[in-house]
Amino acid sequence: MVDEAQHPASGTPGAPLRPLPAARVAFVGLGLVGGSLAKATRRAWPGVTVIGVDRPAILDVARDAKLIDEAAPLDAAADLVAGADLVVFCLPVLGIAQCLERLAPALRVRAVATDTGSTKRVIVETAARLGLRRFVGGHPMAGKSQGGLAHADAALVVGARWFLCPAAGVDPAALLLLRQWARDLGARPVELDAAEHDRTVALTSHLPHVVANAIAEAVLDGGALDAAGGSLRDVLKVAGAPFETWGDTLATNAEAVRAALEDLRERLGVIADSLEDRERMRDLFARGRACRERITGGERTTSPPERT
Repeated sequence: MVDEAQHPASGTPGAPLRPLPAARVAFVGLGLVGGSLAKATRRAWPGVTVIGVDRPAILDVARDAKLIDEAAPLDAAADLVAGADLVVFCLPVLGIAQCLERLAPALRVRAVATDTGSTKRVIVETAARLGLRRFVGGHPMAGKSQGGLAHADAALVVGARWFLCPAAGVDPAALLLLRQWARDLGARPVELDAAEHDRTVALTSHLPHVVANAIAEAVLDGGALDAAGGSLRDVLKVAGAPFETWGDTLATNAEAVRAALEDLRERLGVIADSLEDRERMRDLFARGRACRERITGGERTTSPPERT
């Protein structure tokens, strides 16, 4: 894994940035992530032509907000994509793979291409099979509880890790452009093999989402909702995320998520047998605290413990 330091000018309004080596940038999908990246790109490089590809109703909103300069629905996007220097696919995973199949001839013209999908193996393998040597799988680790263009934020990726998963034989110039773009938008590019990416995010992202929903289901089925407090609210912050995205995520990373769930099931079995072992529970809570502090820098971001 290669984790690059954040560019010193990143995320600082008004700070001078290097010119982006892409005069025309197309975003296929203008939801939360696509809309946020389009906003950030326009803010950082006002002279860049921003192209939107989405449903007509969403394109109308993006035009009214002066977020895009040119637009096309997906079924008529080939010409715009062929004329772009950088194309960013911001759709659910299987939608990205389907778009690569449909637009591969246009992408081979000149564009560097990437995506923001939450799993990488299926997408990277599809691009390699199609001979797209200027495609690099990407995944900015940033989001919000509310999706859609209405919640797009130009600062969404500032400070976030942005995984780049190049396949063997990818054009080095494409990877270089994407590193610069991510850094200058305030993110931290991290290069990682696609399979390792999927294994890692299965633990750090997909597992927490599945577990949060499972806990919600247990509380509902147990008739305990009236006793809910701050701890449950904190645990359920990621529950109920849009299934339009998460259905593809789980389906395309089922093996890694299943392995993470099996490991957790074994751990929970050991914990269930150790609840009266105070030293084992003390160690469990201490490791939980250490993990939280490493992630948050020691700052508590959840509700205080409830008294029992």
